[in-house]
Amino acid sequence: MRIFLLLLCMLTLSEAIVTVKPRAIGSKPGFSGRIEGSFQTKRGNTEKDEYSLGVKVQYDNNTTYTTFLTLTGVYGKANGVKNTNKTYAHARYIHTLYGEHWAYEIYLQSEMNEFTSVDKRRLGGAGVRYHLEEDAWGDLFFGIGAYYEGISYTTAVDPNERNTRVNGYIAYVVDITKNTSFAYVGYYQPRVDDIRDFITSNAVELKINIYKQLNLKLRVFYDYDAVPAIGREKTDFTQITSFSYDF
Repeated sequence: MRIFLLLLCMLTLSEAIVTVKPRAIGSKPGFSGRIEGSFQTKRGNTEKDEYSLGVKVQYDNNTTYTTFLTLTGVYGKANGVKNTNKTYAHARYIHTLYGEHWAYEIYLQSEMNEFTSVDKRRLGGAGVRYHLEEDAWGDLFFGIGAYYEGISYTTAVDPNERNTRVNGYIAYVVDITKNTSFAYVGYYQPRVDDIRDFITSNAVELKINIYKQLNLKLRVFYDYDAVPAIGREKTDFTQITSFSYDF
């Protein structure tokens, strides 16, 4: 019943390409990684192909810091016409700051999304986070910081942007059973000089272990950009079913 309710929640909530699920320092010591992929093929009344591939590598020294790199690409066509083309790279360093609950974060990110007219978006930022851990209830994270971004668009009408944004987030991760976990991450990112220009990102994930290191992931993403590129929608909604292999 709990799994059914979480799946229902995923359908009612809404890919935030900036979303990164937090990891607690010491949760998986040493080197580790993940390879994740999905594909969708339709033939008949609808001709559609979509492929995605992601890789994550991480090192955790088990006491004071963890660092990781994530790379993702998605490509798709419908009826012979390309309708999805985006890439994403994110590097982050997390170090204990005060006691076992506080840490600081430093991160770099680069992305491209042809169908939101973003040719390049590059950013760098830093912040602090608070980690509240309860064995029975899971892990809760609160983060606050800021980042500087540069955006260039594929259209001639959109001017290049240089912005400083506040970056606030809340994240929750819990093991439902021995083989099933649930996670939610939400971001709020307003411009420092104009809070009417903001981005919100939400991601919900249900991860089910199938066999040893092989997992099934069900995800729902919802992005809102208050000031998107000219002619683009403010909202993006994505549902993804994928397989991942942990190592």
